[in-house]
This record gives sequence, structure tokens and C-alpha cells, in this order.
Amino acid sequence: MYLYVACLYATSGTGLYAQTLHQHAGTQRDTVPVTFPVQHLEEVVITAGRPGITAGAVSNRISSSEIHRAAGSSLATLLERISGVSSLSTGTTVSKPVIHGMHGNRILIINNGARQTGQQWATDHAPEVDINESGNILVIKGADGVRYGSDALGGIIVMEQPPFAFGQEHPKGRIATFYGSNGHRYAATGSLEGTLPFLRNIAWRMQGTYSNSGDRSTAHYLLNNTGTRGLHFSASAGYDSGRLRIEGIYSHFGEQTGVMFGAQMGSEDLLAERIRLGRPVYTDPFTRHISYPYQKVVHRAAIGKVRYNAGAAGVFYWQTSWQKDDRRENRIRRMNHSDIPAVALLLSSIQNTFRWKLDYGPWQTEIGGQMIFTDNHSKAGTGIVPVIPNYTEMQAGAYGIQKYRYERTAVEAGIRLDRQETRAGGYDWTGNYYGGNRKFCNFTYGLGGHYRLSKYWELTSNFALTWRAPHVHELYSNGNELGSGMFVRGDASMNAERSHKWITSVSYRDKVFHIRLDSYLQWIKGYIYDEPLKENITVISGTYPVFRYRQTPAFFRGADFDFRFMPAASWEYHLIASFIRANEQGTGNYLPYIPSFHLSHELAWTHQTKSHILFRLTARHKFVAKQNRFNPATDLIPYTPPAYHLFGAEASMECPVKYGNKLTLTVTADNLLNREYKEYTNRSRYYAHDMGRDIRCTLNWNF
Repeated sequence: MYLYVACLYATSGTGLYAQTLHQHAGTQRDTVPVTFPVQHLEEVVITAGRPGITAGAVSNRISSSEIHRAAGSSLATLLERISGVSSLSTGTTVSKPVIHGMHGNRILIINNGARQTGQQWATDHAPEVDINESGNILVIKGADGVRYGSDALGGIIVMEQPPFAFGQEHPKGRIATFYGSNGHRYAATGSLEGTLPFLRNIAWRMQGTYSNSGDRSTAHYLLNNTGTRGLHFSASAGYDSGRLRIEGIYSHFGEQTGVMFGAQMGSEDLLAERIRLGRPVYTDPFTRHISYPYQKVVHRAAIGKVRYNAGAAGVFYWQTSWQKDDRRENRIRRMNHSDIPAVALLLSSIQNTFRWKLDYGPWQTEIGGQMIFTDNHSKAGTGIVPVIPNYTEMQAGAYGIQKYRYERTAVEAGIRLDRQETRAGGYDWTGNYYGGNRKFCNFTYGLGGHYRLSKYWELTSNFALTWRAPHVHELYSNGNELGSGMFVRGDASMNAERSHKWITSVSYRDKVFHIRLDSYLQWIKGYIYDEPLKENITVISGTYPVFRYRQTPAFFRGADFDFRFMPAASWEYHLIASFIRANEQGTGNYLPYIPSFHLSHELAWTHQTKSHILFRLTARHKFVAKQNRFNPATDLIPYTPPAYHLFGAEASMECPVKYGNKLTLTVTADNLLNREYKEYTNRSRYYAHDMGRDIRCTLNWNF
């Protein structure tokens, strides 16, 4: 591993200049001696290449600057910058991250140290997170279930706030405004942080985001009732006395999302007509107004963290969190009852996590435990049978990890035991009771290593066993998903998924080339997915195609390629590509909703003037192949969308202003040629195309 030490110097008459040193860090402590004259040293920033992750973890990190440039984007869209990561969408406003073909409850989202708990089970429920709250986002592609627990079959997304600015004398912050042409979207976000006067070891931070948009549009028509409203904010504080650090965070995420008219209501003949046309039958003029049907979600979280360094006895960590997720879905109902939610789910979760870590020589031992209690119930008064029954869930787990680091080698092994008990109960539309108690107990283990082959080459490999219990939705659901326009039935006889995943990464890095190839094999016993029954059902709100969950052994394999070429200081070419194959093990049949081959590349030019104004121009191209590995029996229609090309561009100007402030203006164009296309992994592709041209403008002020 290398450490990058950026030293900024201020000398009379020359302004600031930067020098970067590269120091190999294969020993126990990743430290670099710095012996520059103190009178010339303005600032030292030390960044480790692989902080906070396991030795054998194959991971990628999204930096704060990339997050700022992605204003107006969802988490899933932002993470598509990483090879091997795509998205599963429902229309143009709801998207979920997909890592190596896995999504939903197979992807763990760790938000400020706590597992994100919400209604992630449905394809039309996006993660309740605000990317503007994060200082960086780490994506772990391997199944690192030893530390984080069950469900991480596809990978883990770790979102963390920036470190507190202990010792900072003056408040600092950021204000950004955003406008997007598609949907006439606008947003504003801001953050402010500092310390208490005369108590510089107590730091605080506040952050907030407001967003507003109207109907989105494809290349040739509007998608009516696809507006959104969002209000997100957080407040946090921390205390640091050297050995003891205490942090507290409170966050609020609120969003209202309109559901496209074209996927809702109508007779069986109208449903067939919509699928045949592949687009809405009727469209209305643009509006910002959100009509019925729509979704509204409020997610609150309170997190407390304690870290104590006991010296030779190790470091102790304890974290507790409380989360409440209030989701309501309103549909068009008869007798003016649309204002009464058809779905009203209230989920509460309490988590407690303990870790102990000890370093001795080249060894490190980590032991931890976790307990999670979840209660999810439907509010009374909807007048409609809930899609899923009420349930409670208790999870408990304990693990141990042993690491060894010496010079160019790092290896680790870990084991974990988890127990989960789910109690579910409810009444279906015929008045019959259904549900039951399910208990699951499974081991998880992981073996991994990282080896620096030479000055430029590195090898990382990880093999892990993980598992996931079937969600209540997969076991007992019996209703229609509002956004996707599908009626889904569960199967109470399903068992837990068990996965073996082996992932290996080879990378080369010098001053001109950064090359990385990740390849993986994954075997899953009892893979769960939904497929159509080739029948429709008519309920009060309309006619819907029926899908049912089933279980099968599956085999996934694929590769991700990341290539950077920097022939000169002002030029950079970046290419990412990924492909994945997924089949049933017994029959060889193709599994549904597996991303096709993706390739994205861009060419960027940067130039800094003598007055330190930084210009950046970028041209982008994205190619998505047609998914030919497709089984018509697992879909509503017997074909997949054709391949497509999208072109984009970006121009930015960064200006330093007085007192160390910085002003950045960015203009970005996506789907610049206004191509009409459909994405195979968009669950609304039966009824509409994807989003047309979008030109975005962002103004960012750091002070």
C-alpha cells in the first residue's frame, strides 16, 4: 500500500505549490516521517489508499468532490461511476443500486455506521438516504459478511459523514444550488461546521437539502405525475479528549414521489394496450403538481458512537442507533378516498453494536457483536388489506477477525455466527389468518489477502460464505406494488439463501496508467426472484400482471474493468466496463433482471490559469448492450430492449476567492442527442421509455 502525502508550501512571491511523496506502507503502522522545515509548512494531508476496510476487500471509493459534482443524482446513479455497479429502476425517479447483479436486501447500506433499515424489499422503494450528507462513499464488492452481518450477498455500501473538524477556529461550510432541465428540477443544499469557542475539542455540524421537480420527460413525450419533493437535514456533534471520543448524529429524510399514471389503473384491455405500445396511451401538459397516486416516506435516525483507546488493552467501540421509517402510498380510490393511504407502514429499528480491536506487532485481533430489533406494522384505517403482514424481527450475531500484516503481505480470516427470528401475522382479503414464526441460524466466514507483487502491481483476493433470510415480502406478500404496476405473491415455504463468492482483483498503477481487473464467481443456494405467472388480476385500482417469488440454485460470474490513461498533466482518459452471467444451476436457464454488458468512457481536459482558475472539459459516452441471455418465461414480454448509446458532456470552472473560499460552476449534459431508449433493468420499461436529454447547472461555494 502507498500513502500519498500532499505538502503545500507558502513562500514569499511564489504563492502556493504542491509536492507529492509516495511512501510504501507495508508495516504495522502506516506512518510517514515528515521532516520539512516548520516555518514553510502550510498544511499536511495524509490519505491512505485502503483505510477502514479488510485486507482482502475489493472496493472502490467515491470522493466528496465526485459527490458534489453529482448534485441532483440519486445514490444508485452516483454509484454507476464504479465498474460492476448499475441500477434497478422503476421509472425515472426511483432507482436502487445493483452490485454484480444483486440488489435490494442483498445489498447492505451502512449509513454513519448503522445498517439502513427501511422498506428496501420492494423494487419501487429507493434507499432513504441523502448523498449530500456523506463525505465519501465506499463500495465493497465482495461479500464481507463477517463484520457487517447477514444479507451482504452482493456487496456493501458504506456512507460516512466527513470527520469532525476538532481544533478548527472558524466555521466552514458549503452552499450549492442546482437546476436540471428535465423536470425543471431545482435543489439547494448547505452544510456548516465548526467547534465551540474555548472548547475546540467539541465539534458540531449541520446539513440540509431541499429539492423540487415536476414531470420528467423521455425524448418525445412527458411522463405525467413523476414530480418529487424532498427535504433532508441532519445535525451532529462530537467530543474528543484524545483517548475518548463521543459522537451523536440525528438525520431526517423526507420525500414525496409521484407515480407515473401509465403504470396504474385501467381495464385488462387497456393494460394489454399499454404493454403493446410500450408508452402511455395519453399524456397531459407539464405540471409540478403531484397527484394521486404517490408515495411519501419520512425516515428518521438517531445514532450514538463511543470510542475509547485503552492503550495496550486495545480500542473499544460501541454504537447504538434508532431508526423510524414511515411510508405511505396513496392511490386513486373511489368515493373521494384517495387522501386515505392504501399502504401505511411504520417500521422501527433499534441496533447495538460492540467492537474491540487490539494491535500487537504485525497482528490485529477484532471481536464484535451486534443486536438488531425491528418492528414493522401497518397503520389502521387504510380500508385495504396490507401487502405484507405485520412482523417483528430479532437478529443477534457475534464475530471474530484475525489479521496479519508484514511488508508487502496482508492476510485475514474471520468467522461469524448469526441468529434471526421473524414473527409475522396478518389477515388476507378473504379474512383468513396467515404468517408464522421462522428461525434461522447460520455461520459466515471469510478468507482474504492482499499482496504487492512489485512497485506497480497488486493482487487482492477474497472468498466468503454469506447468507440471507427470505424477507417477509418474499414469504407472504399478496398485493400490488404501487410504482412498478405489478401484483406480487410470496411463497411461505422458501428457505434462506446461502452464497459462496470468490472475487479477485489485479491492479497496475504508475504515473501514466491505472489499470484494474476484478473477476468473481458466486454460487447461491436458494436464489430468490420473482417471475410472471402469465395472468392478470383485477382489483379496485385496476388490472395488474401477477408475479410470484420462487427459489432456485444459481451461478453468477463476471468481470469489471477499470482503465485510466494520463498521457499529460492536462489530459485523462477513463474507461469502465462490466459484464455478468447468471444461470440456474440445474437447468441453465437465464435469470431475470441481470444487467447486460455496460461500457462507459470519458475524456477530460483540465487547465489552470496563472490566477489559479481551474477549467475542466469532459466528453462522455455510454454503451449498453442488448440482453440476449434472456428467458421469455420470466418476463411479461418475449423480448428485451435493443442496445443503445448515450453521449454527454461537462464543463466546469473553479475560482478561488478571498479568505480561502472557492466558487465552482458546473454545467452537465446527459443524453445530449436526446436518444429514445429503454433499459432492461427498468421495471417500468413495459409502459414507458427512459429519461430524455437533461442539462444540469450547479453552483457550489465552499467557504
